[in-house]
Amino acid sequence: MLEAFYDAARKEGRIPEQEWKAKEDEITRLTEELRKLKQQLAARSGEPAEAELSKLLAAGDLDAAYRIKSKRAENFPRDLYELGVLCELRFDWPAALENFRKAWQLGHDPEHGYKYGHLAQKLNQFNEAVLAYEALLPICTDLASRATVLNNLAALYLDTHRMKEAERMYAEALAIFRKLTQFNPNVWLWYVAMTLNNKADVFRATNRIEQAIETCREALAIYRKLAEIDFGANIAYIAATLSNLAILYTDPLRVNLAEQAYDEALKIYRELAVDNPNDYMPNVATILNNLGLLYRAMQRMKEAEYVYDEALKIRRNFAVGNPDGFLPDVAATLNNLANLYTVTERMNSAEQAYAEALAIRRKLADANPDAYLPEVAITLNNLANLFLSMERIPEAETHAAESEGILEPLWQANPELQGDQMAKTLWTRTRICAASQKPAEAVVFAHRALAAAYDPALKQSIQQLIDRLTPASQG
Repeated sequence: MLEAFYDAARKEGRIPEQEWKAKEDEITRLTEELRKLKQQLAARSGEPAEAELSKLLAAGDLDAAYRIKSKRAENFPRDLYELGVLCELRFDWPAALENFRKAWQLGHDPEHGYKYGHLAQKLNQFNEAVLAYEALLPICTDLASRATVLNNLAALYLDTHRMKEAERMYAEALAIFRKLTQFNPNVWLWYVAMTLNNKADVFRATNRIEQAIETCREALAIYRKLAEIDFGANIAYIAATLSNLAILYTDPLRVNLAEQAYDEALKIYRELAVDNPNDYMPNVATILNNLGLLYRAMQRMKEAEYVYDEALKIRRNFAVGNPDGFLPDVAATLNNLANLYTVTERMNSAEQAYAEALAIRRKLADANPDAYLPEVAITLNNLANLFLSMERIPEAETHAAESEGILEPLWQANPELQGDQMAKTLWTRTRICAASQKPAEAVVFAHRALAAAYDPALKQSIQQLIDRLTPASQG
């Protein structure tokens, strides 16, 4: 029943893209919500209306149950909340959010507030979610509830680039969970590790790599300790933390550590995928894709191509049954393969892979421009660079100009987020102008690229290009 509602909601565009891969988890969660709602109604079966609702839920008639509940839920927090649950069960998330919001505003029940904030967060209604969680904090009566709200609030601050606030919230949540381990370490150590991983995300986002590594290592040690008690419940968390660590080992002196971490994570995910391929083969593909990036950086091109090919095969297979969920991953691996083909001078193969990635991303951007237009721009710029290296200057100019046109409004709206990619596209246009014997235009594009860039290494490279283009200005 719930799967049918889910599939209909996705086809109608009512389920956010980031939730597409979580179908099984969502149905499992909502099955439990349905059980709890049935239990609550059964406890009130002495009321005729509640008895009728119980019969409808037992029969699986959610639509009729929704109609009855909606007639008498106008000003009663409990009924509004339960109406919100019914909306969730029907995957009508906007209506669920509205009812949870009303229930919270009328009764200020912490359970209602948490549900409201959590669903707003899921629907990317970040401001609403932040306000809900911030209002919840003062009325959280127990430490565990407070730490959970702090964790969710920190995640929202991280998503909205409020790094200081995110770090502060994670620090307080971590302190609470550490305190709770004194009473029941087997339960609360897991939450300590989870919060450490979250805190590491803040360190990584603010380029404090050593602190991120140290924090991830502590989380990994905790998961390994917990796995000695309950291996099955913790082994996937070990793999995920190993993957996070590998990504953090960006120093050239640590590439061997990165490879070791990826290899261990890959082994774990492959073993888990034997019994649960739908749950863990996507993780296998992700590790393979990341290994490809590492091997390429280590100049191990054959190995990089091998793992990219396997990752692409896995992702194509999953995209057949769930194109919305996995086509973005297909495009990402195609883009990585095309980069590899370019470096190894297989230009026709690179062009084909970029073209397929571009076609996928254009299609995705038609449905979700906010998420995928930046990726369209990146792929266009990659193609422009490829055409430039092949001396197909008009095609290079066409693709670079389109990339700039897509990025311009995005960059104006959020210069910190889009600045480096805008700079890379303008840098490409600089090189195209230079190859076309248009030095004056090249210098204009180069200065615009320098002004847009944030990354110090990128700024340095652009400045060096400007110095080459304007030798008379040196000294």
